[in-house]
Amino acid sequence: MSDHTRDDAVAPPTTGSPTGWDRERMASNGWAHGTLRRATLHGVRLYNAGDYHAAHDCFEAEWYNYGSGTTESAFCHGMVQVAAGAYKHVDFDDQAGLRSLFDTARQYLAGVPDDFYGVDVRDVRATLATALQDPGEIEGWRITLDGTRPDATERDYAYAERVE
Repeated sequence: MSDHTRDDAVAPPTTGSPTGWDRERMASNGWAHGTLRRATLHGVRLYNAGDYHAAHDCFEAEWYNYGSGTTESAFCHGMVQVAAGAYKHVDFDDQAGLRSLFDTARQYLAGVPDDFYGVDVRDVRATLATALQDPGEIEGWRITLDGTRPDATERDYAYAERVE
């Protein structure tokens, strides 16, 4: 962890032991990159609320903290593509745009661990694969984080406004 990704205010996972967290690590309450966990919390909640543009902004702002070739960069880039693809589908009825973005997202997320910073990446990859065949499959789909599918709060929207 570097100091620019440290965030001691971010809480440990509510369940499990996802990749990126270690109960023995003191900094960032056990997170290798506390800022990544914070961006993930807000980004997933906003995605689940259907605010794909704000979710995109959360992941994109964090993505710039990591060099290319890192798992963290691949995860953030993949989640940016997921949010952008959903945005294309829902707001513009652009199925070709969804397919292009989801195909790229699958490539970025291919090497990311199944439970990364609390996100059920296995489910994300499976949903992307299904949506490539039938884009309507993402309607109502919500991303799982720490075993739940959380909703956005005012704090999530405030975070997204700060990073956009």
